[in-house]
Amino acid sequence: MASKSILYLIYLYFLMIIAFKVIRCERLREQIYSSIEGGAACFRRLNGTHQAGCSSSLNGEVGVVHMIYNISDAQWLVHNGSAGPYMAVVSTALYYDVIELLLQEPDNIAGILLYDNATMSPDFFTQESRCPNEYSADPDSQCSSSQAGGIVWNERGTGLLRRDIPYPIFFLPKARIDEIKKIEECYNSYNLDKDNQRGRALCSLQLNSFMYAAVNSVVCLRRSASSAFLSSNKVCDPLGDYNVYYSLFPRAKETEATKKPVTLVTARIDSASLFDGIAPGAASSVVGMVANIVTAATLAKMIPVTDAKLYDQNVLWTLFNGESFDYIGSQRIAYDLSRGAWPPVAPLAPSDVRLHIELGQLGGSLQLFKNNASWPLYAFAPYSSQTAVPSKIIEFLGEMSSYSSQNNITISPEFTSNIPPSSLHSFRRILRNVTESGALPEILLVDHKETFNNKFYESALDDYENIGYVYHNISISKDGTFIPTDDLLANGTMKQTEAQVKIAGLATTLAHTLYQQLAGKPYTGTVKASAHLVDEMLYCFLRSQACRLLLAADYANSAEEPLAERPLPLYVGVAAWASPPAVYAGHLLALLTGSHLHVNRTACDKNADTGFSYYWLRGWNQSGVCIETTMNFSQAVSPAFIKSDYDLTSGEFSTWTESVWQAIWARVFVRASGAGARLAAAVGALATVAAAALTFWLQRHAARVFVDAPASVSSDAAGIIRTVNC
Repeated sequence: MASKSILYLIYLYFLMIIAFKVIRCERLREQIYSSIEGGAACFRRLNGTHQAGCSSSLNGEVGVVHMIYNISDAQWLVHNGSAGPYMAVVSTALYYDVIELLLQEPDNIAGILLYDNATMSPDFFTQESRCPNEYSADPDSQCSSSQAGGIVWNERGTGLLRRDIPYPIFFLPKARIDEIKKIEECYNSYNLDKDNQRGRALCSLQLNSFMYAAVNSVVCLRRSASSAFLSSNKVCDPLGDYNVYYSLFPRAKETEATKKPVTLVTARIDSASLFDGIAPGAASSVVGMVANIVTAATLAKMIPVTDAKLYDQNVLWTLFNGESFDYIGSQRIAYDLSRGAWPPVAPLAPSDVRLHIELGQLGGSLQLFKNNASWPLYAFAPYSSQTAVPSKIIEFLGEMSSYSSQNNITISPEFTSNIPPSSLHSFRRILRNVTESGALPEILLVDHKETFNNKFYESALDDYENIGYVYHNISISKDGTFIPTDDLLANGTMKQTEAQVKIAGLATTLAHTLYQQLAGKPYTGTVKASAHLVDEMLYCFLRSQACRLLLAADYANSAEEPLAERPLPLYVGVAAWASPPAVYAGHLLALLTGSHLHVNRTACDKNADTGFSYYWLRGWNQSGVCIETTMNFSQAVSPAFIKSDYDLTSGEFSTWTESVWQAIWARVFVRASGAGARLAAAVGALATVAAAALTFWLQRHAARVFVDAPASVSSDAAGIIRTVNC
């Protein structure tokens, strides 16, 4: 019993020693490495022909920190750095001036840490190409990133979203400027003497963002399929999510005899940037999406759903998802329309769409005209001359101009087949017969005539500041009533020059025009879009998900995690699961346009009226409410991934996929000079040579060093050995 206790004590002693060693090692690691918190990594996407984005090696890339404050610092790094590879630390203000130099000479560069500084804001910052979605554009488009001539829409585009970058790039937002100060302190302590860095201890960075997918979508999908037989691990997933649609009147019970023609009003949900989890899309997509939803809510107040029998037309509102990557969402809807499969319930034919109105990029000029009450917009009609324009478009633009003048908005028609990047390109490619003939008339509303006003298109800096948005934080009544715009202007809460007022004016203009299209007479009522509602929606999508609107539109399930206190990233994500933006946009449409039924959750879930969908949401008082709505979701997955025989290299449909990764992190540390390692190597080599020499000498002089044992001792020892062996 005593021996067992001793063994236990010995075992416990060794466990304590091991634990002490682990703790000491962990503390030593913490003293050596300092994590860089709040960074976002550039990641890899692939299409049918190539890979784009960034990846590190499996264990990350390590490089000596080099702060770039001007172009000469970048030139020194590329041409004169002697202790490389280096990690370039550069601000967004200098990014455009040095990025091409760093990409063209990558041999001495291990990676880039890009940071945003509030005191050094850039005039432009966009990683999209000069002609966004160039290879999925209408054949009549004249924009070309590589050839001279024609209009270049995104003039400052670097195209990094579409390029294969040879090293990792991380981004730190302005809220994490303290991390940059930490790196600067380390740099100033060890790396300032640039001419004598070799053989010295140097401040270094390690960036880890290893991506499993490579080459292109064809290869990564094949690898994912082959690995499925051995494990559940994949190397990439197709990009995709859900589109959102809502009709003013229910359509599910329509037959061929009772089917009403529809006016299709569309906008995009998604945006993109080079970095994971950061895709604000304020001017790129949010303004158009908010205007779309607010217009729908306004028209729903003007024409109750119960009056459906009084009208022989309908309005179908649609929000596309995945438009940043070759128009994934609109390609899928145009493809499904061509084969009579969209919407999933009561599908439409292209001939059922009497007019298509697209709300394109609208936010770029809001900052440009922030001191002006007027807001100039452009209506592109994709026809080569005014004589070829369908009469429905001329009629619609005439009616819209009469209403827009009442809301300080000017609408300038542009009749050209060279239209800006928008979802119309999908319809003009896939439904070319009906779009070219004028059977499906189309209009695109944007805020620019030629090049984009938005200088931060598809980037991490396309945030609320880019549209001059300031949140007013006005209380919402318990029944969800919003203060009219006229009252806000009258009491001085808002001004005519603010973004909220202008977006509400556009929604009012469009809602009144659609009313006249449906009713056949001008609108004479008092219903207008509320800038208060616009204010809340912009806050939800651009400042914080934990806002009153999204809380009311969330599923009424207390077990779910609370919404995050950060902007909602609008990146489309992968098709394997739904991302929050589409869900929230759909729920907002339901909450603002649907009927609020006074029933409990059990009755709501059992409702089986096929003309509507039913959602149990939190509601304005957070106690739960049953919403009866025509809002629903449809797949926003490229036709390339549902056609079994599709050639992914053909370029007909979007083939974008996203790589799988395991861990993304960054840390700063002081790398040893190497003198200790060289000394240890030298001492080890000398010790090895000395041991070899000693062994050789002992072998040669063994007779002198070792004395032979007496014969009697040898005989006795041999007997013992023989005895043991027996």
